[in-house]
Amino acid sequence: MKKNSSYYSRIKKRFSITFILIALLPLLMISWSSSQFYQNSYLTDTTNGLKRIAVDRTEVINLFINDQKILLLQLIQLYSYNDFSNQDELDRIFSAVSKGGIVDLGVIDAAGKHVTYVGPYRQKLIDKNYADAEWFQEVMVNGSHISDIFLGFRGVPHLVVAVSDPLKKWVLRATINSELLNGFLQSAKIGEKGDAFIVNRTGKLQTPDRFNTDSLTEDEKKLLGYHTGSEVTEINNFIYVTNWLKDGDWLLLIKLETKSVFEVFYHARNMDLFTLLGASLMIIAASIVIIRHMVNKIEVADRERAGIDSQMLQVEKMASLGRMAAGVAHEVNNPLQLITDQSGWIGELLDEEDPEKLMHLSEYRKSIAKIKLHVSRASCVTHRLLGFSRKIEAEKESVNINLLIEEVISFIENSAMNSDITINKYLQNDIPTIMTDGAQIQQVILNILNNSMDAISKHGTIDITSKVDGQNILVDFGDTGPGINPEIMDNIFDPFFTTKEPGKGTGLGLSISYNITQSLGGLIEVRNKKNGGAIFTLKLPIIKLCNLGLKK
Repeated sequence: MKKNSSYYSRIKKRFSITFILIALLPLLMISWSSSQFYQNSYLTDTTNGLKRIAVDRTEVINLFINDQKILLLQLIQLYSYNDFSNQDELDRIFSAVSKGGIVDLGVIDAAGKHVTYVGPYRQKLIDKNYADAEWFQEVMVNGSHISDIFLGFRGVPHLVVAVSDPLKKWVLRATINSELLNGFLQSAKIGEKGDAFIVNRTGKLQTPDRFNTDSLTEDEKKLLGYHTGSEVTEINNFIYVTNWLKDGDWLLLIKLETKSVFEVFYHARNMDLFTLLGASLMIIAASIVIIRHMVNKIEVADRERAGIDSQMLQVEKMASLGRMAAGVAHEVNNPLQLITDQSGWIGELLDEEDPEKLMHLSEYRKSIAKIKLHVSRASCVTHRLLGFSRKIEAEKESVNINLLIEEVISFIENSAMNSDITINKYLQNDIPTIMTDGAQIQQVILNILNNSMDAISKHGTIDITSKVDGQNILVDFGDTGPGINPEIMDNIFDPFFTTKEPGKGTGLGLSISYNITQSLGGLIEVRNKKNGGAIFTLKLPIIKLCNLGLKK
């Protein structure tokens, strides 16, 4: 079956796609699953890290606030109300404890009056009454109070720690610098796009956030539900880690943009994707090159096999034609021989007749001569057929290339004459005989001449030249046709390649001729003439019988 180039193109595409899919699909699946695994692992590691930060900062802040409360309780145990009521003694006590973050220190009696005070707001706070303040009432009932962070009349964020004596007769009150809490939160390395802050139960910020907001958003307020331990929540592309502190009065929020969590991961993933892309391109390129090479080899093998099959078919046809020609020649030779004998016998009888009694003796003799002439012509044809059949069945024999050319011309001269094509012969007279397969060389010459006649079509000339060139015999076949397009010059000997219209050529003649010539140790070359037309050169080695014996 003849297979055109589109068939092999489809094979290349299918093989390439299959090979690429087989190579890339597992690679892509492994890459995708690895990416998902590492993404989840990275998110888990990040949230665990944020949890550790939240727990650490919760413990530090709780410890700091409790330390302030314990410090005040220890001062109440160490000093009496009279000591704290003495301004000089209170100043001395304050100077000893102010380095721990205490901004001011004051004593309030059971009636809520600010008895003594040390700090930057003495004029405003001395003699101030806190009897109606909620924090004072809480201290007198529970024994202690830790406020939220607020501005108050001072205009700066601060929180108050107050404790009462065991008998609830007076209160020691201290203001704590909230900047210490801010420092605790800022020291947590959350990243450039991370944030950590504290809110109270109503969602009001106790420490400033990076965006200087006053309270939580509606979505963030959903985080205010009480829970134990650390809790991770994702809201609007942000990861929140929350931890309650200060006995559930404050909520520590650590906030981190989800995109920033994966920045390092995305960078690593992009590098992996770039590497994967490079590997994929290499696989695709290698697949295409390998598949093209393999399919091209298959295509060449198929064409060679098709050429060999066609050549064998042609040989079988020629052998059948030779046998048929031999049979026809034998069948025709018998009646021709009888006609020759009878015409000769008639001539002998006429010689014995009296010329005066035969009115048309000369006409009889002319008719006998014409009969003998045409019988001789018919005999020549049958002898050519017999010679052709013998050459087909032969293998190596001593061959005169000029005689082969003459015989082939005798087969096509009528066709050439009908097309007004003149065949000129320039044959070297003393050309040596060579040992070769005459029948196959005759087929090569016939194919070349038929190709030249098809190229000329009508009104042209074919020049045949034979000569000796060193150890080779060269036979040139030059025609006056349009010549050969240089773009297809390298393809004219390919099997099934033809420039003729569909149905007028198989594309096998020159291919078979090329293979025959190569098998006999020769070569066929083609080139265009300067003034138009093409020249086919048949090159055959001069091999004599003695040389053939030495080779054997």
